[in-house]
Amino acid sequence: MVKINFSACLLLIAFLFSSCQPAGRNISPLNDYGHWHERMVLFIHEKDSIRDGSLIFFGNSITEGFDLKTYFPEMNTVNRGIVSDHIDGLIERMDVCLGTAGHAKLFILIGINDIGAGRTEKEIKYLYRTMVRRIAEDYDYDVYLHSILPTSVRRKHLSAELIKDLNVYIEKLAKRFGMTYVNLYPLFKAADSDYANEALFRDGLHPNAAGYALWAEHLRTIIK
Repeated sequence: MVKINFSACLLLIAFLFSSCQPAGRNISPLNDYGHWHERMVLFIHEKDSIRDGSLIFFGNSITEGFDLKTYFPEMNTVNRGIVSDHIDGLIERMDVCLGTAGHAKLFILIGINDIGAGRTEKEIKYLYRTMVRRIAEDYDYDVYLHSILPTSVRRKHLSAELIKDLNVYIEKLAKRFGMTYVNLYPLFKAADSDYANEALFRDGLHPNAAGYALWAEHLRTIIK
């Protein structure tokens, strides 16, 4: 069994955290919390799990909660989700989380926590654009940018209008950088509103088993 030098791992994470700040705009990072660092330690020691042909899922708690082995048992899936993460968190942990495999597919779902943190539309678009540009420049992967999911009407701090506006922008980025846009938004919203179909969510934010099954089924139609 590999013995983890926890202090050394935290020092490495701190270096990555400080060296990968988005340039050109003063946006405070939002990922300095215990679970983020614990997951990063795990990812450092799992880097060899990213092999040619891997499916890498990169995101926040919605991704971390996706039981990939259940829905894609025949594929080498890699879960790089972290609860409460933000776009800048993904930017800072690319080197650890994405590997250097060949013919891999990268699935990204991120942004709702940036809305919840009160970041402006301009700030979120800047961070998202920074992330996508770096992936396009540094990784030869098939990239799938997901729309942000709708949320419950109860979560009034998560603007339905902002979610829709950002999804339009994410689709434009996908086209600009030759990536695939995965539009989950209409599949997860109620038929008569811009809010979540509660039958697909356990708390108006995170999918339940039915929601994850729908997500997996939709991806299979895209990647088969």
